[in-house]
Amino acid sequence: MTNALLADLGADDRMALMAVGQKRAFLRGQAIGAVGGAINTVLFIETGAVAATIPMRNGEAVEAFSMGDEAVTGGWGGQTHGAYRLVTKSDVTGLAVDIRSLAAIIERRSSVRAVLLDYGVRLSVELAQNAVCNLSHRTDERLAKWLLRQHDRMGAAPIQETVVGVAQILGVQRKAARGAFDAFREAGLVETTRGAVTIRDRTGIEARVCECYDASRSVRDIRMAPSPECRQVASGGGRRIGSMA
Repeated sequence: MTNALLADLGADDRMALMAVGQKRAFLRGQAIGAVGGAINTVLFIETGAVAATIPMRNGEAVEAFSMGDEAVTGGWGGQTHGAYRLVTKSDVTGLAVDIRSLAAIIERRSSVRAVLLDYGVRLSVELAQNAVCNLSHRTDERLAKWLLRQHDRMGAAPIQETVVGVAQILGVQRKAARGAFDAFREAGLVETTRGAVTIRDRTGIEARVCECYDASRSVRDIRMAPSPECRQVASGGGRRIGSMA
């Protein structure tokens, strides 16, 4: 499979990145980035999913968001040190690009800069929407959103997560998460086994999701043309991508 950001580039831009990149593979559960750790490479994810987590004082790590084949891990926007702990949620493959090589390509290829900036904008919107969603919507609606986003990124593969883990991600008590899962399972929407969830009826889940899930606004859908702001940056005006930390 191909990373959607790379696929959205022209052939010359894509080949420029591939010429300086290396194919990498990681097993599920591997840590591939640390909070405060130096960022030396970025990974254009091709298969699988990566969780961006935030360590808490009690030793737990709470997932802030997840990334799939629409994404590139942090560092492309000028960051030098990681803001999240990155952990693979499944077996993952991707194209690893040295951060200095990427910076040089971004400097001379405005179309690469525009695609990456557009991705950053979409991710920022999604994270802001998550904050509003957490304050406004029921647990079952938010669970539906989380399941759909995982399905967007991983397809039909089982989602390797426990009810306890999902409760942490949603910021709710385990009882509330378990109750929402039970309702979904009884309706035939999902099947749960120890440590995994499989979606059986995506349409049924879409009928229960809150307004915060919208594929046309999601970071997952990068088929839309870059926004006017991104085109302005690509042509040399406005903020440079390095200003996005």
